[in-house]
Amino acid sequence: MGTLDYLRFPNLGCEFGAFNGQPARRQLFELIVERIKPAAVIETGTAFGATTQFMAQTKLPIFSVEEHPRRHGFARAKFRRQRNVMLFHQDSRSALRTLFDGALSGLTSRPLFFYLDAHWNEDLPLAEELEIILQRCSSSVIMLDDFQVPNDAGYRYDDYGPGKALTADYIAPAITAHGLCAFYPTTHSSDEGGARRGCVVLVKDIVHVQALASLPLLRAGS
Repeated sequence: MGTLDYLRFPNLGCEFGAFNGQPARRQLFELIVERIKPAAVIETGTAFGATTQFMAQTKLPIFSVEEHPRRHGFARAKFRRQRNVMLFHQDSRSALRTLFDGALSGLTSRPLFFYLDAHWNEDLPLAEELEIILQRCSSSVIMLDDFQVPNDAGYRYDDYGPGKALTADYIAPAITAHGLCAFYPTTHSSDEGGARRGCVVLVKDIVHVQALASLPLLRAGS
């Protein structure tokens, strides 16, 4: 059915474009990739592939995970000729374990960029995704979509109920356990376009901390 969706409506789900149609977020992604030079990009939550397609322009290996069968079918048809895009139809947590045991096993000493956007229902996988990534790749740079930006209420974020709101409190245990630094966008929501969804970027490696701190589109969290 997803393949048929693509054949009939190839632009389905791409009304906004990559990264929720947010120009500053797209620029931020490009700056991070330019600065840290990741060996690969890993995305959880392919959906209809708008962000995947944008990230694939880097020519880096893109590993993208989608659990929803129809959306995965859509993406599979969309990227059937895109040789640097590898798609996985799995729960994001099991897919990350599969990747670290397979395609990423020889890359864990190098920078990897993770874009986590597989949260869409009450089964919130983020905490487990972070733990899997940080246990296996300490030099990872992780961007979480749909996240609350402190002191900027114009950025929207996901809230699935008690203990499941994507705020600083949600990631506090991971920050403490792994010694992470959190960075938020400096672009004010009123100057951003598209859906104006917030984000946070998490990093542990001191070299990457210094690199991200020097980017004008990021500010360190308190």
